[in-house]
Amino acid sequence: MPIERQPIINLLRAMAGRRLLVVGDFMVDQTIYGEASRISPEAPTPVILVRETRRQLGGAGNVVRNVDSLGGQVFCGGVLGDDDTAGFLKELLCGVRACQACCMVQEPGRKTTLKTRVVAVQAGRAGQKPPYGHQQVLRLDEETPYPISSESMSKVLDFTASVLGQVDGVVLSDYAKGALPIPLLQQLIGLARGAGKPVFVDPKARDWHRYRGASVLTPNAVEAEAALGIPFSAPEDALNAGWERTVQDRLEELGLQALLVTRGAEGLSLIDRLGFHHFPTFAREVFDVTGAGDTVLAAFSLAAAAGVSFPLAAQLGNLAAGVVVAKSGAAVVYPFEIERDLDARHFSAEAKIRSGEEIAAIAESLRREHRKIVFTNGCFDLLHAGHMYLLREAKKLGDVLIVALNSDASVRQLKGDGRPIVPAEDRANTMAALECVDYLVVFDEPDPMGLLRQIRPDVLVKGDDYTESEVVGAEFLQSYGGVTRLIPVRQGISTSRLVEKIRSTPG
Repeated sequence: MPIERQPIINLLRAMAGRRLLVVGDFMVDQTIYGEASRISPEAPTPVILVRETRRQLGGAGNVVRNVDSLGGQVFCGGVLGDDDTAGFLKELLCGVRACQACCMVQEPGRKTTLKTRVVAVQAGRAGQKPPYGHQQVLRLDEETPYPISSESMSKVLDFTASVLGQVDGVVLSDYAKGALPIPLLQQLIGLARGAGKPVFVDPKARDWHRYRGASVLTPNAVEAEAALGIPFSAPEDALNAGWERTVQDRLEELGLQALLVTRGAEGLSLIDRLGFHHFPTFAREVFDVTGAGDTVLAAFSLAAAAGVSFPLAAQLGNLAAGVVVAKSGAAVVYPFEIERDLDARHFSAEAKIRSGEEIAAIAESLRREHRKIVFTNGCFDLLHAGHMYLLREAKKLGDVLIVALNSDASVRQLKGDGRPIVPAEDRANTMAALECVDYLVVFDEPDPMGLLRQIRPDVLVKGDDYTESEVVGAEFLQSYGGVTRLIPVRQGISTSRLVEKIRSTPG
């Protein structure tokens, strides 16, 4: 199915504010980053010098993170232990801005699931944060995988019943850690369907009868093969009419509307009552597939809850997965990243031009990914060779170059009534077409100080016709460890001189 840009953009807008209830196995993903420089004299294992420890929500919590990043709102239900990890998990949930209400039942004697990954990283430049080249060397799991108590089940059910009227759909994230025993699963599905709410399930159990009555299951290919006894190793398997009919018969038997199978590098396959749809992967670079299934589940569920067809929701889920696997660890995806990926395929320079609010969100995401942000600003009236040199050199100083462009009113305030020569819209479109420019924002103020506070770049670039003390924002960057870099200007080239030359040239 070909990708059409506008339906996806419309869908991303429609998903904003949709509400999902997420119930399941909440856990903490902990990653220990360290440098491996030698082999232990005690055993043939690397010695890891710990540099950083990070914790983030995992399992059902990672679904919640992705619902949040995609613009949805979320209610959370789950069962934790009475340990330190439960405290970390609650603290992490408090940081989810879209979380409307939580029911995290603490069960005495239970362990909150904690996955600890030890990652060896390459030695980086001074001040550079990991990951900057990595290899996972070990994973440690702490968990209590037996089913939760009947008392805990009752509390989760009561919470579900109290919020069902406020949500557009229910997501059940089953990691087989005991939070979703069969009686609870069936009662949750019954409550939701009775209230007319769709139910989306990421299944781990081999026996799918426990998920009977759900709307959509989202297994990976291995899980689907194990549950159905049908090969899912390649999309062309579905070309066999008997195969497709068999899957549809199972859907009818289980009361399901569709099956969404994640195939890793092969993309996604959707089988519903109308037939088979395959969506090949669009990842430019696969860095880490950790948590990609959670991203697909969140994106698909939000999209379907917004009322679109399952094939369109699956297409969005596939796009989201293509973005997230290019990141490190169990990452999240933002609407602007999906738009950027779409526009890269459609070769649209206009996608680089963003509002101040959007550029602030983009910068926040880039900081989370430890991307080095370079910022420069100016009027850029009559783009010339001097501008081009500055922009190319600026791009070399980091990963992402954000250019702030003075609006027409701002240029007049700085340069006088005769300027700008070229309107802001044309200046913006011309600069956005440059490969070295990643994002562009137009601002009305005489200086970019407000944008600098929102973006907090790592590097601020100006021409060396300024001194550092004259650069607006230099002191601000210094306050948090950023730097100002002055690029040598190309002598004899400026917009003012070009304007004078044009005006003095006869006829």
